[in-house]
Amino acid sequence: MERGFLEISEIVDLAIKILSKYSLCDYCLGRQFASLGTGINNLEKGRALKTIIFMWGQSILRESPERGLNIIKTLSSCGFRPAMKFLEDSGYEKTQQKQCYICGGALDTSRFREITKKILEELNEYEFQNFLVGARIPSSIREKEDAIRSEYMITTGEDIKEDITREIGRLIQREVKREIEYKTPDIVVIVDIYSDTYELQINPVFIKGRYRKLRRDLPQTPWFCRSCWGRGCSKCDYTGREYPESVSELIGGTAVEFFEAIDYKFHGVGREDVDATVLGSGRPFILELKNPRKRIVDLKKLEEKINNEALNKVEVSNLEYSTRRELRLLKSSSPVSPKIYEAIVEFDGDVEDDSLKIVEEELKDRIIDQWTPMRVLKRRADKLRKKKVYYVEAEKITSKIVRFKIKAQGGLYVKELIDGDNGRTNPSIMDIVKRKPLSIQLTVLDVEVLGEHEKDKDTST
Repeated sequence: MERGFLEISEIVDLAIKILSKYSLCDYCLGRQFASLGTGINNLEKGRALKTIIFMWGQSILRESPERGLNIIKTLSSCGFRPAMKFLEDSGYEKTQQKQCYICGGALDTSRFREITKKILEELNEYEFQNFLVGARIPSSIREKEDAIRSEYMITTGEDIKEDITREIGRLIQREVKREIEYKTPDIVVIVDIYSDTYELQINPVFIKGRYRKLRRDLPQTPWFCRSCWGRGCSKCDYTGREYPESVSELIGGTAVEFFEAIDYKFHGVGREDVDATVLGSGRPFILELKNPRKRIVDLKKLEEKINNEALNKVEVSNLEYSTRRELRLLKSSSPVSPKIYEAIVEFDGDVEDDSLKIVEEELKDRIIDQWTPMRVLKRRADKLRKKKVYYVEAEKITSKIVRFKIKAQGGLYVKELIDGDNGRTNPSIMDIVKRKPLSIQLTVLDVEVLGEHEKDKDTST
């Protein structure tokens, strides 16, 4: 059968040929002609075709009794009730009813209603604005249907899962009054009609904002004990932790309660040293909340609770709902996002004013060659990084203490820019001022997110 215009007689003739060899239910027969008759579902198409075939079989009984009777018996064996009743009323021998060759009887409206009832009971526990239904189909089912389509050169069919997802989606939508969303659904219902089971995939909620870390010795994420790696030992007082809490826990733990989520994942634009603070506008982050029962909460109240519970430790601001797309943007921009730091450095001797001017001149728009710092070599590969310093501003506090304001490309190790890391960072401030740093107090003042303007432009269109 070629694509294009089909006469009604061709469609009916093809349906008769298929049913004469394969017993098909209304869904599976109608699905072979899915692209024909917009607005009519496959169940209705299959039933209509069988009705036409039944009428035609009756009409030829007088002229061709054997042929007409065979057509009606074929329909009866497919479970077509008018044909079954005709044979019974006419005194003919009953035909043995066969299961649908393709779906095995799984595509059934009562079966759809039963599994939908179970799904609705669980969906009532979740807050969602939209949903999508998917289906798992055994490969043997598709193989049977593919064989029939190949045998009869059928090009007007669709996948069997469309029948399942369409029917169950319609039943769910009728009850929950929510829209079906194909791109970014809140909940995906995966149905296995053959095992009478289903699975709910609750898509995460994404929250973005900025955090300020007000206290030193607070890691961004949980830090396991260096000795036992979380098992618990005498060195960590059997807590398994190097530090008792972290930025991500102080933010994520409260958010999990608000959204009644199972867990969270914290995504920051870079990370500061554990002994550094984050002030100024703060560091951008996105919080990914997994399996949330609630999706709409008052983010202002969430912000207030986080700030109250993490008082003098962490402060969040500008909480907004985000998307997976924004998370991808954040991750891609994080390695290069410009950051502004303040470093209060005490040197081992007096620092000359002229040497600080040279620092500002030499490090303006300068590419820094930086091997992986010695302090992180145990957990990171030893490789050369080339990172840009945009500017350095120097202000003397005392003869030995200097405040530096540094804007640099993401991924630059600022402490090593200052102390040189035994020559592994070149050039360095220590090399220029000819003084060794005794202490470095680092503060992150601002973190830019590259592509925010492009994102806003894309959203507005």
